[in-house]
Amino acid sequence: MKKTISLLICISILAISSPQNATGQTEKLQVRIKDIVSLDGIYEAKLLGMGVVTGLNNTGDKQNNEVTQRFLENIMREMGISIALSRFEAKNMAVVTVTATLPPFAKVGSQIDVQVESFQNATSLQGGTLLPTPLLHPLDPSKEIYLMASGVISIGGYGAGESGNQVQKNHLTAGNIPNGGVVHKAMSVDVFQGEQITLVPYHADYTTVTQIVDRINDNETGNEKVAAAVDSGSIRVSIPTRYQDANQAIYTNNVVRFVAEIGALTVEVDRPATVVVDERTGTVVIGSNVTISNTAVTHGGLTVTVGSEEEVSQPSPMSQGETFLLEDTEVTVEEKGGVLVPLPDSVTIDEVVNALNALGATPRELISILQNIERVGALHAKLIVR
Repeated sequence: MKKTISLLICISILAISSPQNATGQTEKLQVRIKDIVSLDGIYEAKLLGMGVVTGLNNTGDKQNNEVTQRFLENIMREMGISIALSRFEAKNMAVVTVTATLPPFAKVGSQIDVQVESFQNATSLQGGTLLPTPLLHPLDPSKEIYLMASGVISIGGYGAGESGNQVQKNHLTAGNIPNGGVVHKAMSVDVFQGEQITLVPYHADYTTVTQIVDRINDNETGNEKVAAAVDSGSIRVSIPTRYQDANQAIYTNNVVRFVAEIGALTVEVDRPATVVVDERTGTVVIGSNVTISNTAVTHGGLTVTVGSEEEVSQPSPMSQGETFLLEDTEVTVEEKGGVLVPLPDSVTIDEVVNALNALGATPRELISILQNIERVGALHAKLIVR
């Protein structure tokens, strides 16, 4: 009986282009400044804690787990209950890590989602409830409690099994608790209390930064220049005189209004020519400004097939031999002839995509082709391989 294994890999390059005008040229997309920049000093805080999940159906940490027992002992001691470690059975409980992302403007009493992951050897957190757990900021030396988390865990799946048979959907040892965290300490944000703010583009680019600066300055009356480029990744903006006020409360309110005003302005975003390939998944992403010079590419295919067939070897009648299996292995090698395909000068994303699709290459072949086109200097873009 021969064993056959087949693998099918397909590729399709899709061109997602910007709108074109009547002359066929691509028009640059206008985007809001608020969609491509962030304010320096505003960030999300990552919180961390460790707690105990109860109510598991024999899927918790293994019995006699000292880490789990110590956690439970500390909880009991804080509640004024004294019990020996040997009396604990951890099969319905599990030690977990609890994480959450604290938004920059969350206030005391706000509720946010928390994530729970098994820390020990629990097999499932399905049906479990997280006991009240404090979450801290790892970089806060005072170790103040920013969040208290608790509630029923949602794993978004299920698992069941018996006698070696098991069915499972999604990951059972990690889940989340919607609105399971209550903020006890808010983050301190003083961005709107000064005379300047700093805009940080999500993607550093000199051309885009210059266009943002010009657009903000053009929006001001009286030729007041309030914006200046610091480098390709930051813009310093001074609060214009029309928004300044001696009253600090009104001044802060005006800064918020000014940020909202410049965020609604639109600019043209200039992106560097970049090609990103992911060898693990065979994904290729090509930027809109990528161009290819006139070149020629040839590629072939080498296929190696290994097949095996089992045969039974029996001894002669009345002999002392033994019956055993023989495996006959057959190896075949097939190489497809390469075809030389010319790639003309391609100056738009549509032309680049059409040229690469004409090669009819698989994902792995396409990645190799792009790497070699870049090596000969015909690919005018930054090639990023992951």
